[in-house]
Amino acid sequence: MGQNVHTLVFLYSGHHGKDGFKVGMNEYVSMQHINRKIQECTSVEKVIAFVDCCQPEIIKVKEEHRLIQFNATASTDTAESLRNEGSPFTKLLVQAFTMKASGGKCALPRCECRIDGPFITIDSLSHYIEIHRQSGLLHDMEPEKSLIKINWENECLAYNYSYKVEFRFDIVLPSPFTSNHPYKVLATTVNDYDVLIQKILFPRFAGRRRYTVY
Repeated sequence: MGQNVHTLVFLYSGHHGKDGFKVGMNEYVSMQHINRKIQECTSVEKVIAFVDCCQPEIIKVKEEHRLIQFNATASTDTAESLRNEGSPFTKLLVQAFTMKASGGKCALPRCECRIDGPFITIDSLSHYIEIHRQSGLLHDMEPEKSLIKINWENECLAYNYSYKVEFRFDIVLPSPFTSNHPYKVLATTVNDYDVLIQKILFPRFAGRRRYTVY
């Protein structure tokens, strides 16, 4: 609230019922609480929301605010989550925004989908969701969107990165060795530095007794 944020992104993927959004074993946050907190953010001009749950509700913003909201399903329907795989709707959203940058592939076999252009817009994301819904990736869910005070001037959601986001590591061997061994790692694989060293970089250069990572 004190960060002078103009665009607020709200994402929820989980259980939702009469008590609100489930955020713990017996802990819930009501939609009224979410609405109130967002309305108290005086610097916010636009809210972008992705609500992935059963019976999703529309966020209530202040009259001067703009709203872009994508729901996994209709307000009277249930959302699906697959055991050990999570929500197909959230996975599709992650895929839409990060597949190019992460060098990943579509969850649908033999699908070569992509979002063209420098920006991901409301229309391009809506079309992307729809073609995957028709292909069965979302099972029986029928996603919906709600727009308030949105026109062509403010329909952009994000930059559409068309290149892989990678980190380059140079493995430099100590004297008397003079070789330099570069290795690139996708950003999506780097969550923990120790894991990066022990499970990604070290096995690749196993057999070399000492090395330094820059």
